[in-house]
Amino acid sequence: MKRLLALLLTLLLALPACAWAEEDDGGEGVICFPDRAQEDSFAFDENAADCDPFMPDALEKDIIGRDDRVKVKKPKNYPYSAIAYMDVSGECGCNWRATGFMVTREALMTAAHCVVCTKHAKWAKKITFYFGYKSRKNYLYRYKSKWYAWVGTTFPDRKYSSIDDWAIVRLDKKVGDKTGWFGMRWCSDDELKGHTFCIAGFGGEPKLRYSWGEITNVWEKQIEHTIDILPGSSGSPIFDENNYAVGIETSGADSANYGQRLRYELRQVMVNNGLL
Repeated sequence: MKRLLALLLTLLLALPACAWAEEDDGGEGVICFPDRAQEDSFAFDENAADCDPFMPDALEKDIIGRDDRVKVKKPKNYPYSAIAYMDVSGECGCNWRATGFMVTREALMTAAHCVVCTKHAKWAKKITFYFGYKSRKNYLYRYKSKWYAWVGTTFPDRKYSSIDDWAIVRLDKKVGDKTGWFGMRWCSDDELKGHTFCIAGFGGEPKLRYSWGEITNVWEKQIEHTIDILPGSSGSPIFDENNYAVGIETSGADSANYGQRLRYELRQVMVNNGLL
């Protein structure tokens, strides 16, 4: 209960800022909701194969080791090239920014609250995805075509919940062939708790930054960690030194931060919709 209260108190820190003023005429999308009754039967499957990361030949690989850097100097290099700066406009007319990351040539992961205006409980209408982003005029690739998003929650009664705060976005082009993508690992509790992982996203000002930290606790659907985040970090990948994502960053509190755990449920949603 204490953990949930802390998450609610820091909701304004974790969620996209609807008052963000800049607009971009992005691609229109459709929000879909997986069958909840079917999802409830999903559990961790230790035999489910990991999905491997991919780096295009045209890109250079960048160091993501613990070398005390904070700001990413070369966001066009892999794996940063696979992280999207999302410029979102909602059905209500609000605009906000968020982070997402490619996990296959057509699929991107982010948080569910990154595709909804939490002030008006209205879904995103248009999104522009920038990859290898440094500025509006300096980026590796921009996607502003049609998209489809499957989300884990509808945020009933306009109340935020960190449970099932995930979204899987299908793009209409093979964007990952240009940007690369993160692998996905469906880790057991022991493979997560006590181990060090990285988060890279567009927290604070729209500049890509990363930080390393430890996963301190895990539950069936969530990860608790000590990795530094800022507003706008929601939807960032939680990944290891081999570029395998294990979670999606969602929210923060005074003593710890939280993410969605990549689990068999999400893998099955991707399989059911032709993304794996």
